Amino acid sequence: MSDTYDQILKEIKNLRKELHGCPEKSGSEKETMMRLRDFLKTRTSLKLVDCDTWFYAVHEEEGAWTSKAFRADIDAVMGEDGRLFHGCGHDGHSAVLAGLCLLLEGRKTGSNVYAIFQPAEETGQGAKICSRLLEEKGIREIYGFHNLPGYPAGKAVVKKGTFACASRGLILNLEGRQCHAAYPEEGINPAWLIAELISSLPSLTEKAGSQGMVLATIIEVKAGGENFGVSPADGKLALTIRAERLSELNRLQSSILSLAQKRAVEGGLKFQYQILDEFPDTYNEPDIADACKRRFEEGKIPYLEENAPFRWSEDFGWYLMKTPGLFFGVGAGEDCPGLHTAAYEFPDEIMESAVRAFEALL
Repeated sequence: MSDTYDQILKEIKNLRKELHGCPEKSGSEKETMMRLRDFLKTRTSLKLVDCDTWFYAVHEEEGAWTSKAFRADIDAVMGEDGRLFHGCGHDGHSAVLAGLCLLLEGRKTGSNVYAIFQPAEETGQGAKICSRLLEEKGIREIYGFHNLPGYPAGKAVVKKGTFACASRGLILNLEGRQCHAAYPEEGINPAWLIAELISSLPSLTEKAGSQGMVLATIIEVKAGGENFGVSPADGKLALTIRAERLSELNRLQSSILSLAQKRAVEGGLKFQYQILDEFPDTYNEPDIADACKRRFEEGKIPYLEENAPFRWSEDFGWYLMKTPGLFFGVGAGEDCPGLHTAAYEFPDEIMESAVRAFEALL
């Protein structure tokens, strides 16, 4: 490894520690963006473009024959103690992308290269906003990665097809009619419909899952309160629904809503629903994944192939709906604490592997 590479690794490790100390909520990453911009402004000649809630850096080459983008997420998560912390490793992702920016200084790649520093990955909103850059600039390839605890440290993880599942939050609100608990027949209690919907979930997920895993997780159930003289009018059922393919997720949602609407009308209840935290499937086209594996092999980047999709969601799918690319993993170590757990911190020792993987995709 060259002295230049040694210096880059030293700088981005210090950057990650700095970012680790200022975790910020999704959509409110002002301090994080300022520190990243300052880091790049003082160390590179890249053009920095401020887009209010996010920014990108661009390496432009005269006569470039294509355009590529690399993305890092910058937001933090909420810990068990109610405080924000970098429990998903986005500080590391950002520092690695900054390292790629340093490598681009004075380099000819044949491409215009865009480094996207994206907010609000945890809510699924950031990539949806930033992905417009792909169309505006005619970007033809995009790449991103996530660190993966439980996998060999520094080893790239490639998955053809769905890498991370589609998911969304689904909230069902029901309004019936309150009455005295002694005369329940005089009211309309939504708890009975909520119970029916819950008991129907296994059959609904089974019917939807013709193209892989489909899952509905109960997040919140509510009807009334501890007032034993009242049969309540209001009820709420909150679910996280997820699927290997977006089409299956949509099918499951349609089945749940159709049943809820039908039974609500029959029972005289008012019914409304809300969708939150929407993530498409992060789907790697098999031919693109094979091409990237060849680039890893040429760059002597060790990798393994995963057969099953990860159940969690990743908003990188918004980009892949607009242009080809690859979302891959980098092992964080087999003994690394799990993501979103109190003991987790992005391991600095995998930074070199992550930067080199990005470099191979240049």
